[in-house]
Amino acid sequence: MKRTAHSSEARRSEPSAVKATPGPVRSLPQRTCVACRTARPKRELVRVVRSPAGELSVDLRGKASGRGAYLDPDPGCLERGLAEGALARALEIDIDGMTADRLRVELAAAAKERRPSA
Repeated sequence: MKRTAHSSEARRSEPSAVKATPGPVRSLPQRTCVACRTARPKRELVRVVRSPAGELSVDLRGKASGRGAYLDPDPGCLERGLAEGALARALEIDIDGMTADRLRVELAAAAKERRPSA
């Protein structure tokens, strides 16, 4: 059989016009700050978690078991969440003064890790 210019051989040797795409773009998971109600990427927020034993702590990895609530890494958002009771409602627990002070210290340390350095 005689080959022509329209055969598949010629098309294989030509560079393809279709470029490979890197794949679908994944959207970043969004979470809402319980104090100021702004939605931001999950990695920009700090998770406060109530463990099954009832202990409150700041969870930087975001994987600790228990009920969690997200806050901006800003001391103002923590104060607003404590004053208005939004953090206590989200975690379904009463927050006493000693625990609030400990959360302030832990959130300040977490804010240094979460904020991009300039």
